[in-house]
Amino acid sequence: MQIHAGRMLAIATVFAIAAFCTGGGVTASAQYTYDNYYAPTPPQGPPLPGASSQFITVDTFITPEVYGRIDQAISDNNRCYLPAKFGAASCFRAEGVDDNDKCIWGCTKNGVLVPRPTSAAIITATKKRYSPWLFQTLYPDRPNDHVALVSYFVIYNLSQIWGCSGPVCFDYPFSRTVSQSIDLYISCDGWQTGTGGLAVTSVLAPAYMDPDHSVLEDTLFGILWNNVVPNYVDSRIRSALSTFGAGTKKKPLGTTDSNGVFQPMVCNRLGVTSFSDAPALESINFDYVRPPRFPPLALNQITVRVIQVRRLTVHDTWGSVIRYATENPQLEFYAGYSKLVLTPPPMLEGQIYFAPSTATLSVPVPPNTGQLVLIATMWELTHNIRDPMFAVFDKNTNFGSGIRALNTPKIWFELNPIFRKPLLMRANGYEVTVQITTPSLTTATF
Repeated sequence: MQIHAGRMLAIATVFAIAAFCTGGGVTASAQYTYDNYYAPTPPQGPPLPGASSQFITVDTFITPEVYGRIDQAISDNNRCYLPAKFGAASCFRAEGVDDNDKCIWGCTKNGVLVPRPTSAAIITATKKRYSPWLFQTLYPDRPNDHVALVSYFVIYNLSQIWGCSGPVCFDYPFSRTVSQSIDLYISCDGWQTGTGGLAVTSVLAPAYMDPDHSVLEDTLFGILWNNVVPNYVDSRIRSALSTFGAGTKKKPLGTTDSNGVFQPMVCNRLGVTSFSDAPALESINFDYVRPPRFPPLALNQITVRVIQVRRLTVHDTWGSVIRYATENPQLEFYAGYSKLVLTPPPMLEGQIYFAPSTATLSVPVPPNTGQLVLIATMWELTHNIRDPMFAVFDKNTNFGSGIRALNTPKIWFELNPIFRKPLLMRANGYEVTVQITTPSLTTATF
């Protein structure tokens, strides 16, 4: 027996969100996932908008797109349930500009033949939206931003499951419940340049099937058929859900003018408005404050120079060198959003690399409420190992003015001799010495 109802559902949800966020898929990454060992760097912006900012009402601009495409995909699935069950050669949507647009299966869509399914299920959905809130990206080794997060949770019920095993086709009398979370991250990309653009990234989590069965199902098929049928149905649906139903897509937000030219929504401010008792008024707020006409003067710049990199001595409990006797390091260093990369020669423990005088970054003085964030990441190039750290300085410390030592860590596991379990160990691996020079007049520039 081949039950593919889970695949049908997952494809429907992928169509729903992938179609909404077309425009180049990106791989799900550390941007929205916590690192297991390193904390994310603090968000550096964009600033919050003012009281008279522009806004996008969530349930007017965003939710109808999400729900509408899910509903359309489910409607297509259910419309074609009986044609699939009774052997129709093809199935078309009632609405559409032409057969290509109307095609569901058994026909050619965008030049590709969509095969007729050999199984089917009726799908219903329950949808819930949560209030938007200000989230942050989660990179541990680069600058992070504030983003507006709108989350949805959808529960799908698969009933009237039908499938064929060779020439024999039959109905399975029990249903399945599948759930899926959908996160939409609205960002102001490039805000730190002075002129950013609104964008939305959709993150579709893998669909999850409820493992609980009814007492009747477990009794009927568990006792009489040694649980073969429900386990097989579950395995087929789980297999399909592991292949379909997850992904990340990103696209810019904007409007199309009368000439058909896309006009992005420019921004350099971002925030949200949430009302637990009035969800219809919840919105994503953004604004564009025109940056200074001329670049900041040198007097309003902070300079950060990397002076040297020293490899520290790190041994385990038994005296062995952690990582490698000779390492091929690379320093990736950020001051604010400015970045430099230094590649020292191979280094032994205790060895010092003196950086060239050009290893200097300049960044505008942060606003009085802002912070100077320094991020240092040491890479071991031969084995692609990454060890990041960050330091934060504010106005109260004159943004760290002076000589500072930034220690990047090394982590490893050792076996606990008593409990025979691995212990996570951490020690300073490299010392990065920097000189921070701040102007005498620290006036905010943006």
